[in-house]
Amino acid sequence: MASRKRNQIDGQFNARLIEMMEHPAYRVLSLSARRVLDRICIELAHHGGNDNGKLPVTYEHFVEYGIDRHAIAPAIRELEALGFVEVTQRGRPSAGEFRLPNLFRLTCVNCKSTPNPTHEWRRIPDIETAEARARAARLGRKQKASGGNPHCTDGGNPHCEGQSPMGETTTTVPGVETPTTSISRVEVAAFDVRSYRGAEGETSRRRKCDHCHQRGETRMVWHDRTAAVWLHDACVGTWKIEYAERNSTASEVAA
Repeated sequence: MASRKRNQIDGQFNARLIEMMEHPAYRVLSLSARRVLDRICIELAHHGGNDNGKLPVTYEHFVEYGIDRHAIAPAIRELEALGFVEVTQRGRPSAGEFRLPNLFRLTCVNCKSTPNPTHEWRRIPDIETAEARARAARLGRKQKASGGNPHCTDGGNPHCEGQSPMGETTTTVPGVETPTTSISRVEVAAFDVRSYRGAEGETSRRRKCDHCHQRGETRMVWHDRTAAVWLHDACVGTWKIEYAERNSTASEVAA
C-alpha cells in the first residue's frame, strides 16, 4: 500500500493558531492592524524565524507594504491593546540619516528567542471587550488619560511612534524623507525651507527622488525659497514645470 503523501508548502510560510484566528480579539482587528501584524510576521521570516522581540520594522517598511502612513500608529496601538504584539523598543529620531526603529515581539511565536509564547490576546474574554479596547487604542484615549504627550504610547516620550494623531509625518528632523505617492501630492514635498530638509545643493545616494520616487544620486533643490525637495538631476526641470503649473492652478481656484 502506497504511503500517503504529506502536504507541503513550496516556500516560507507563517503558521497561526486556529484558536487565535477564531478568538474575538483577532476578529475585531482593523484592516490596517492586520497588515501591520502581517508585516511583522514577514520580518520574523526574514530573520529565519528568530530574533522575536528584536524585530525592526520601520514606518517606511509598513508604507511599502501598503499601509497608509497615517494609520500605522493607531494600528500598532490596537495590536498592543489586544495582546498580539509588544513594542520592546520605541523608535526615536537620532543624528543624521540614521534612526532607531521600533522593535517588535509577536506574542504568539515559539522560537529560540521566545520559547514560551505569552499569548496576551487570550486574556480578552469576549467580543464586546475586544471591540472596546480596539476602539480606545485607535483613538489613543488611554494615552491621553496618562498625561504627558497625549499621542505617545509609552507614557510621555515625545519620540515614540505615536507622536502625532495622524501617525508619523515628521518634517522638522534632518534626514527624514517626505512621502509622496503621486504628482498630485507634490505639495507634501514643497514646504518652507525653514523646516530644513537639507542644505541647498547637498547630495545623497540614500534618498528617494521626490518626483519619481526612485532611489539614486539626488540633490537638494531649493525653489523660490518656498520648496525644498530631493531630486535626480534628470527630474529637476520636469518637477519645476509641474510645481509652477500646480501653483498657478491653485491661485486660479483661490481667485
